[in-house]
Amino acid sequence: MDKIELIGKPNYKKLTEDYNFFRLFKKIEKKFDTCFLFESLGEESYISRYHILGFDPKYIIYPTHENLIIENKNGKIDKIYSKNPYYKIRDVIPSNIISKKYAGGLIGYLGYDCVNYFEPSLNIKNNDDFESFKFGVFLDGLVYDQVTGEIFYYYYDEDRFDLIEKILNENFEDNSKLSCSFLNNSMTNDEHKQHVQQVKEKIIDGYIFQCEVGFKSFYEVNGDTTKIYEKLRIVNPSPHMYYLKFKDQKIIGASPELLFRLKNGEMETYPLAGTTKRGKNSQEDTQLARELLNDPKEIAEHNMLVDLHRNDIGKVAKFGTVKVRNLMDIKRYSHVQHISSEIVGIIDDKNDMFSALASNFPAGTLTGAPKIEAMKIINEIETSGRGPYGGAIGQFGFNGDCTFAIPIRSIFIKGKNGFIQTCGGIVHDSVPENELLEIERKLAAMKSVLESFYCLLYTSPSPRDVEESRMPSSAWK
Repeated sequence: MDKIELIGKPNYKKLTEDYNFFRLFKKIEKKFDTCFLFESLGEESYISRYHILGFDPKYIIYPTHENLIIENKNGKIDKIYSKNPYYKIRDVIPSNIISKKYAGGLIGYLGYDCVNYFEPSLNIKNNDDFESFKFGVFLDGLVYDQVTGEIFYYYYDEDRFDLIEKILNENFEDNSKLSCSFLNNSMTNDEHKQHVQQVKEKIIDGYIFQCEVGFKSFYEVNGDTTKIYEKLRIVNPSPHMYYLKFKDQKIIGASPELLFRLKNGEMETYPLAGTTKRGKNSQEDTQLARELLNDPKEIAEHNMLVDLHRNDIGKVAKFGTVKVRNLMDIKRYSHVQHISSEIVGIIDDKNDMFSALASNFPAGTLTGAPKIEAMKIINEIETSGRGPYGGAIGQFGFNGDCTFAIPIRSIFIKGKNGFIQTCGGIVHDSVPENELLEIERKLAAMKSVLESFYCLLYTSPSPRDVEESRMPSSAWK
């Protein structure tokens, strides 16, 4: 297949205003096998003002062994041989579109095992339900401007405005149901305790300084999965909200953590490392944050990961441009507080969004340090491949910019089978019981959402819940 050529800038048409963007997505999701919704909710509204939605992409791209597969809407498949299918994407996808507005791009995910394409010394196990990466090539879609309340439709070659307008005006009664049941965990509490001790022995032997080991919780999910996302928007509004569907594969989540952003030549990453619970009120929040920022173990762990992220960005940055813009802030989410830092750098002329993301993949906050050795230990201990968990979810833009969050606080679904996962940073001073408690806190929001569907009955959010969910957007563009 030749490279996809896009002529000119995307065309924009105003669709409507003051219309619930998520309600529109629910209508679209019922009609298309492949679609996505990216929103940004919560307190970080200053980062961005746009939500984006896409449906029925022109192509779907994914790897099989040493081939890049490009599948069109009719199921026709082109195979392009490459020893590294990830980097082959740059040969078929444009990245030079100049546009002041959102210009479309590749939307999808990179699995944690995609690191095998970046680091030859690794052989990270894959996940049977998810490819190492998968993207839709979206040449049209919808953009919601949360400042003005306007929804715009953009397109390149095929104008489907009339189709979207028809869907918009259709009557929609949301009477579908969802049921969810817990199956089992991939690791018992006693096994987790043994693995913490195992990692600590590796630290004593000098292999690593820190390692992020976790486990999965498996669920059976039946019915309308948009209800998981709908509830998640209320329970845990986060700067990176996503509902991504490739037929029976779905990734639904509310991630607090940006993996990597490249915009106009500037690279950014925001490692979150160091966790405590939320307080009952603002005074207790402050007290817990103070304890967290004065905990030598947590501070040492965070500084170590800041250094790791600085090194990752430094590999693809112009000399002397890497800076720690903000060091050890506190970010508060629905169930936890994290220590956060912001690291930036200017991309070197020899690199692009593909190599820059690869250099920062996966996040040190999901692996440990040194990263390669920590990943080898994780691969030994965790019983099944992580799949998209701990990888990346987001977009490669046709304008050469990219934004990817880390898929955490998420559920990963294939057919009726779903799993959630998290991990905790184990260091020399770690206490197994405390590490398990940290994992439980991180899982709390998603578990509470899933537990609300343990019976078939589902009550739509109250007007107050809906109003609280309409919080400012932040980070997707």
